[in-house]
Formats: sequence, C-alpha cells, structure tokens
Amino acid sequence: MPIFVINFKSYEEALGEKGKILAEHAKKISAKLGVNIVIAPAFTDIRFLSGIIPVIAQHIDSVEPGAHTGSITAESVKTAGAIGTLINHSEMKLNLEDVSKCIARAKKNDLMTICCADSPENAAGIAKLNPDYVLIEPPELIGSKNSVSKTKPEVIKKTVDLVRLSNPQVGVICGAGVATGEDSRIAKQLGAIGIAVASAIIKSKNPERVIEDVAAGLV
Repeated sequence: MPIFVINFKSYEEALGEKGKILAEHAKKISAKLGVNIVIAPAFTDIRFLSGIIPVIAQHIDSVEPGAHTGSITAESVKTAGAIGTLINHSEMKLNLEDVSKCIARAKKNDLMTICCADSPENAAGIAKLNPDYVLIEPPELIGSKNSVSKTKPEVIKKTVDLVRLSNPQVGVICGAGVATGEDSRIAKQLGAIGIAVASAIIKSKNPERVIEDVAAGLV
C-alpha cells in the first residue's frame, strides 16, 4: 500500500484534542481510499492518539535505556504505542553514525524506520544502512508552497534510481512542499511509494479536505 505520513511537528494546531480531530480525519480517509496513513504527533500525544491511527515518533535518540535525562529512546516510544519513527529530519539532523545507531535501536524494538535525506546522494548512502524507507526532502522547499514534485521532480527520480541501486529493499517517500493530489500523483509516477506532509495540512483551514486530496493522488 502507498504510505502517507502526516507530520504534526510542534504545531499548536495539532496538539491534544486538536490532534485527535486530525487523527480521526486521517483514519476515515485511510479507510475510504485504502491509503496507509500514519501520523507523527508530539511525543506527549503518542499514547493518546495511537489507539486511533498508526503513530510514529518524530525522532529517537541512539541511546539505550538508562541514565539519559531528556533522551527519547526507542523503547519509550514503542511503549507509548508508536509503530515506527522518523530519523534524521532536517529539523533534527544527525550524523551518519548516529543515523545507523538509531536504525539499529529501532529495529531492535520492531519499529518501522523512515530516514530523512536532503539529497539523492545522501538518500542512497542512508539506504545502505537498511531503513524501511528514505524520505527525500530538499530542505529549501520544506514548509514552502513550492512542492518538490513540481519544482524539482528530477530530485525524486534521481533519488529513486540511486536508492534502487544502493538497496532495492528500501522504499522512497517524497516530502517538502507537497500539498495537493497532483503533487502526490507526480511523486508516485516518478517512483516514490509515499509522501510526507506537514504544514499544508496542519495549517490549513480545512485539513480534512487537504488530507483527502493528497491521499487520492496516491490511489
């Protein structure tokens, strides 16, 4: 199934009860269209929302459980109800060694791994570490109104090609500026098996409509 990641980030519009409403919208649309939608809420809302729709963490640290005040362990998000995690988002960058450690920690806890990359070459390098997915997001387009699908489609195509050569078991997800069904259709045509969206949904006056429009492009 195509995968559609909705990143709540730390937006106030997606916290607590507001996040619950978004999760319920996503659940309804997932069932209606047959698209695998997962959400990445604030850490404090993982347990609250995991009973509604599949939830992933926005980040984990590479440490094992122990005396690490403030760290987010794979075990903690798993216990809270997460089925996976983002790793190396552009707003939470890691070096390659820590990316590798985080993937290992996640896999030890049976968590799906979606590792972010800022270039096709970076994506191919991360693919060698055996995540489940790489998420290509040119940082200059994140949060913008210019989708990577329309603005830099060659980035998606090159990422798909390089990742297939590097590790054909890894799926490619596309993000950065994605906001419409046309954006997701283009990404799929270029070889991506999923998309990731944040502000276009969370900041929308009609998030349910945006979720359905973007999801429909993957069908």
